Amino acid sequence: MYQADGTMRQAILLLKYGGRRTLGRHLGRLMVETAGRLLDPREFDLLIPVPLHRRRERARGFNQATLLAREVGRGFGLDVDGRVLKRVRATEAQSGGRREREDNVKGAFAVTRPDRVKDKKLLLIDDVFTTGATAGECARTLLTAGAAEVGVYTLARVE
Repeated sequence: MYQADGTMRQAILLLKYGGRRTLGRHLGRLMVETAGRLLDPREFDLLIPVPLHRRRERARGFNQATLLAREVGRGFGLDVDGRVLKRVRATEAQSGGRREREDNVKGAFAVTRPDRVKDKKLLLIDDVFTTGATAGECARTLLTAGAAEVGVYTLARVE
């Protein structure tokens, strides 16, 4: 996992807000290359990208977490399912401390295909880990729906 500063921060911003979709492939490959130091994605049954709200995804034209997850899936021969977890409530852009971020995403996700998560080891994929509020809420939602285990793997982390 990289630090979300300097060149990496610029690359993430270009991907998300600059429409540079091809960066998703390159950054996803970096995730494949560095995964071995952090975890073994092959221990998981399914990769799940952290979803955007449909309005945000429509405006952006893509979900950056899906682009990253597809590359990680390709690199490790794992399935990716971006329809299992849905953002059911639009949330404000994340800011503030841990408590504010947790409140912001509470109840924002739902499992749409419980059959795909029941008794499965799932790996959430996202671009940036800041406080863990989004990943934590996604994991809670998946575990409540019957997932056996939920791991989190992100491209970068904010320190």
